[in-house]
Amino acid sequence: MSSTLEIHDLVVAPPGLAPVLRGVDLRVEAGQRAALVGPSGAGKTTLLRAVAGLESPAAGAIILGGVSQTELPAHRRRVAMVFQEPRLLPNLSVADNVALPLRAGGVGRARRREIARERLGEVGLGGFAERRVAGLSGGEQQRVALARALCADPELLLLDEPLAALDPNRREALRRMIVETQRERGLTTLVVTHDRSEAAELGESVALMLEGRIVQHGDPREMFERPASGAAARFFGISNLLRLPDAAAGDLWAIRPERVVLGDGPFRGLVVEAVYRGTYVRLILDWAGQRVEAFAAPGEAPGVGDEARFELPGEHLWRLPKGSSPRVGSVERR
Repeated sequence: MSSTLEIHDLVVAPPGLAPVLRGVDLRVEAGQRAALVGPSGAGKTTLLRAVAGLESPAAGAIILGGVSQTELPAHRRRVAMVFQEPRLLPNLSVADNVALPLRAGGVGRARRREIARERLGEVGLGGFAERRVAGLSGGEQQRVALARALCADPELLLLDEPLAALDPNRREALRRMIVETQRERGLTTLVVTHDRSEAAELGESVALMLEGRIVQHGDPREMFERPASGAAARFFGISNLLRLPDAAAGDLWAIRPERVVLGDGPFRGLVVEAVYRGTYVRLILDWAGQRVEAFAAPGEAPGVGDEARFELPGEHLWRLPKGSSPRVGSVERR
């Protein structure tokens, strides 16, 4: 059973310190998968810990399935959390680690081992029940941690950067497994990451947290293409915040660097930086004192000091709300 998660005006403030969460509002629909993204120190883990009952809010409400969780102790919440570190017990077998929530709930040994094997099968570790934790890879240990969380039969699954410690290949495989498992179960899931691309893949919706607040929440494409502010634009990799020649005074326009079209175009810029990135060359153009970032194929990129013509396609330009960011990118001259 999955439930809608609602968070209203949540404040978490350690005694004597400034608030970590400053009035967070967030809604994750039942059966949906949301990614919470933001820089280090934004408050992402604190939010998950508050939802799980591991942090005490100073104000606000946490509601799951229409039931207030704010005063419930952690063990009475139908919430399971997977941490960045798997936190497995080395003296227990894989199956016994997975079955820990069932053991705490008083389920008999035979039944809990049966369920543990089923959950291990769900995460692709069907033959691992009798193995020892010490012999598992990092990715396998995180799968065991996920199977353990599923054993609790939660209404809400929280994942706190579960892929951060893995190498790129294992990250990709575990990412796919998390998405597939969540879809099959229809389990309401909130996953934290600081990686923009990972958030877009893991979340059916993405929420951006900056300085203890959710500043934007929506479809991943909307977040990447239509940011709500200059700060959101910069976080999602939109370095081009521009004043256009024919725009109204005060208008600020954003466009992703991969949307800038090089070659023919109405604008001319001087290439002041060209950095080879393997599959593309990252260019910085000086356009009448403004900084324009663009990507070019390695064999087609102009060099530093060259003039480059470019176009800013209207369908990919996004006008930021007025007053959202007074800072405009400018070229540093050395």
